[in-house]
Amino acid sequence: MATRSAADYVDFGVFWAALYLVIAALSGVQQEITRGTGPVRVDTVRADAAPANRRQAFVFGAAASVLTSVVIIATAPLWMGAIFAGNGWMFVLPLAVGAASYVVVAVLSGTLYGLELWRAISLMIGVDGVLRLLAVLVVLMFTQDIGVLVWAVVVPFPLTPLVLWLFLRRSVVGRSELDVGYRALTWNVARTVVAAAALGLLISGYPLVLTAMSPEAPRAELGASLAAINLIRAPLVIVVLSLQSYFVIRFRKAPNHAWALFVRLAALILAVTVVAAAVAWFVGPPVLAWLGRDYSLDGVVVAGLVATSGVLAVLCVSGPLALARSEHGVFTAGWVVAAVATIVALLLPGDLAPRMLFSLAIGPTIGVIVHVVGLAVRERSSKARLLG
Repeated sequence: MATRSAADYVDFGVFWAALYLVIAALSGVQQEITRGTGPVRVDTVRADAAPANRRQAFVFGAAASVLTSVVIIATAPLWMGAIFAGNGWMFVLPLAVGAASYVVVAVLSGTLYGLELWRAISLMIGVDGVLRLLAVLVVLMFTQDIGVLVWAVVVPFPLTPLVLWLFLRRSVVGRSELDVGYRALTWNVARTVVAAAALGLLISGYPLVLTAMSPEAPRAELGASLAAINLIRAPLVIVVLSLQSYFVIRFRKAPNHAWALFVRLAALILAVTVVAAAVAWFVGPPVLAWLGRDYSLDGVVVAGLVATSGVLAVLCVSGPLALARSEHGVFTAGWVVAAVATIVALLLPGDLAPRMLFSLAIGPTIGVIVHVVGLAVRERSSKARLLG
């Protein structure tokens, strides 16, 4: 895409945003599977004694995968004209395949997290990234057809579990079980998916929202902004989506020290963010200029994108803190309020860059406040009931 103009980048940027908005929403499946998964007791690991709930996650995942693809394809005529203008089914089909495949990835990853199989998790993340990089590079060597390029982005989702299943099967099958039945699992997943959809809106789906709410912005400036957002925030997407489950495990294993751990992690994230924003102020503009002379943004805008990513990262720690305590309501409320605040901020008048940075800052900040205050209130209420 480096030889395309910033204006031409908009179409690919919109597909990328739509794909990862859906995937981010479906990451709620991974988070709930992680929270509810535990190892089967050693004395009960026998094929003839395996209860149904040892297969529950995979049965649920298969059903959710099929349902996801059906919903996307069935509803596409209602929205593809507005979102994928001029591309239509060329974008819808890879979106459906990618989303359905990611459900399988989410269930398998959540199970691996619940079993704390860290090497297997690292392998999944690494293989997915390498396959996507290779697919995109190979495609760009022969063509810049955007229809082919979007398939290159999608293909690693179904390929990764297929490639790794031979190595992971023995460590997973019959080794885990969920702590809830199908009804409770579905209800919990529904709430985590709503929260994760808000997360996706704040991260990878944000370019889609920005494009829809900035119809008067110059197309070249919008394209440059989308490229900067994807280059700076897209890496955060992969890290955040993978670390959500890790944080749930960490907070779940040490409930008495969870608040102290949250404070330490938040402080570390903010410290790193300050340094990264300072570097981005000077390094960011020339890196963007390498894409083309019309990919021009001021250093302060690039630094602002990094800084707001740090605030979002703190929200991605407070969320798992709530989920680990089974406070699904607080978890969902924080993310939804953050997403709504972000959208409302984009309605304010002004130039593109200031509105963009303000919206990216205010939403996650309010979300963190909702999580922290909500958890504190719930804990105080629980203690009051115990003492009463």
